[in-house]
Amino acid sequence: MNRFLKLPKIQLLLVSAFLLAAVAVACGSDGGGDGVAIGGSEEFPKRIRVVESTVIFSEADVKAIGFKGQRDFIIEYPGTSVAKWGFMNQKEIGLLIYASAEDAKTLGVTAAEAQTFRREGDGQAPDGNLIDRISCRDKAGASAVKAETDNGSKAFSSSYLDPEIGESESILPVGGACSNRFPTYNDYTVIGNIVVMCEGDGRNLTEPSTNCEKIEEWLTAS
Repeated sequence: MNRFLKLPKIQLLLVSAFLLAAVAVACGSDGGGDGVAIGGSEEFPKRIRVVESTVIFSEADVKAIGFKGQRDFIIEYPGTSVAKWGFMNQKEIGLLIYASAEDAKTLGVTAAEAQTFRREGDGQAPDGNLIDRISCRDKAGASAVKAETDNGSKAFSSSYLDPEIGESESILPVGGACSNRFPTYNDYTVIGNIVVMCEGDGRNLTEPSTNCEKIEEWLTAS
């Protein structure tokens, strides 16, 4: 059974602050430049975009620009009709679809802030099962994950589901325990009724994401 998304009070306060910043950017105020609000911390920045749109997008619209959905998220995301992870341009993205733009800017931003949250100091995911997609990586950013299959173990992409969340017993960090548990998603974009959470382009998960930067252009291209 899916778990409900729950946030500590400090994270809820941060969500409120970032909502105000992101809406200000959408209205033309000075954020990070190019319609980007910079969240996170100086050491672990994330880029937040809120794009006003009257279009109600569907999963088919996102698939039409290259999204290859894989599996539904484990945590339950209130208000969503679609909540799943997949790949676009060989990088992972998380897709949340809501009934309205207002839900995306409220419920969606709350969810995205939780899924991109990094604890102070080491930038890793917080303890517990609040984050759906985790990358177990060494300090150089290399993948350190294997999958147990009928044909034995094999290395695969950087992301894995926390074994404590269920449905993931066959996905394990290489060499045993995962000592570096980083949120897979760092940047996110809200456009109309959808939220897209993105893995960075490079080996370092905090590098900018082209998928999050270009999603508006791709979805609205004539």
